Amino acid sequence: MDAMAGISRGFTLIEALVALALVALLISLGIPAMSGLIRSYQLRTASQALIISLNKARQASVTMRVPVLVDNQDEDWSAGWRVYADRNDNARWDEGEPILMEVGPQPAGLMIRGNAPVRRYVRYTPRGRTSMASGAFQAGTLVLCHADGKVAVRKLVISATGRLRRTLGPPGHC
Repeated sequence: MDAMAGISRGFTLIEALVALALVALLISLGIPAMSGLIRSYQLRTASQALIISLNKARQASVTMRVPVLVDNQDEDWSAGWRVYADRNDNARWDEGEPILMEVGPQPAGLMIRGNAPVRRYVRYTPRGRTSMASGAFQAGTLVLCHADGKVAVRKLVISATGRLRRTLGPPGHC
């Protein structure tokens, strides 16, 4: 029993410092991976919100028998958008027109860009097709990316029939 009395049951200072250094190393390696995961999740969430909005607009245009717009108001999809029934068919939200859905600003660094036909809005006709307010053909692509360019780019391609197709590209900028 006397031999057991001299055995220490704790860590030495050196063992504690080595363990602390290992923990610090693991944390420093994990934080960049975690931030990339968060940016990827933000893009996926924004993409899903746009898909839901576009599908809701298409369905509402057919059931309500009026044009329905998914409109960003100022050509900046990243600032948010609104889905509404455009009863007077002027491609602008006016007092009294029912708002079916609103999505607020996206997280900092997340960018959503539309090419020329869908830069400001996507308009669904009562037949579920897309067209400009002038009646011209409307098909386009909404591109979602992160400012750092390290996350896979997502694209939502809208055909003139109103169908939506999504694609995933390599990491890059919008």
